[in-house]
Amino acid sequence: MARLANILQLGIKEIRSLYRDPALMLLIIYSFTLGIYLSATGEPEAPFRASVAVVDEDRSQASLRIVNAFQLPYFLPPEFIDIGQMDRGMDAGRYTFTLNIPPNFQRDLLAARQPTIQLNVDATQISQAFTGAGHIQRIISDEVADFIGAYQQSSPGRIEAVVRAEFNANLNRSWFGAINRLSIKSPCCRLS
Repeated sequence: MARLANILQLGIKEIRSLYRDPALMLLIIYSFTLGIYLSATGEPEAPFRASVAVVDEDRSQASLRIVNAFQLPYFLPPEFIDIGQMDRGMDAGRYTFTLNIPPNFQRDLLAARQPTIQLNVDATQISQAFTGAGHIQRIISDEVADFIGAYQQSSPGRIEAVVRAEFNANLNRSWFGAINRLSIKSPCCRLS
C-alpha cells in the first residue's frame, strides 16, 4: 500500500509541475491533437497530375496498353521521348517519372521471359515520387497481367484473396496515418 501511495504522490507532483508550465501543456495538447491530424491528412493518397515521359522502344500493343493506362487526375498525359531526352528532362524537372520500355517487350512477355521496364523517379518531388512509384508499378503489373491473360488460351482457375477491412472499410489512408503518427509521437504508446 505504501508503494501505491508513493506513486500517487509522485503523479500528483508531476501534474502540478505540468500545470505550472503552460508552454509544455500547449505542446502536449498540440502533439496529440492538431499535430496528429495535420500529419495524417497531409500524406498524399495518390499522385496528382504527375508528369510522365515514356521511351517506347517496342511500339507494341502491350507497351501502348501500359502508356494509355496513365490517366488524369493521377498522371498528366504521357509524353513520348527518345532515350537521349530522358536524363535531360529529369534533370530539368520536366518529368517526375520516365519509363523506358525495352525493344521486344511484347515478344518477351508472350514467351514468358519476364522482361524488365526501367522506371526513373525524380526524388526531389518527394510526395509524388513515393506514392507515384507504387501506382506506376501497380498499373504496369495490372496491364501486363491483363495482356497476358488475353493471349493465354486455357488458364487454370485463379485463386484470389478477398480482403475485408473491418474498421476502415474505405481504406482511408489518413486513418492509418493518424495511428502511425500517434505511435511515432509517443514511445510509451507504441502500437504493435
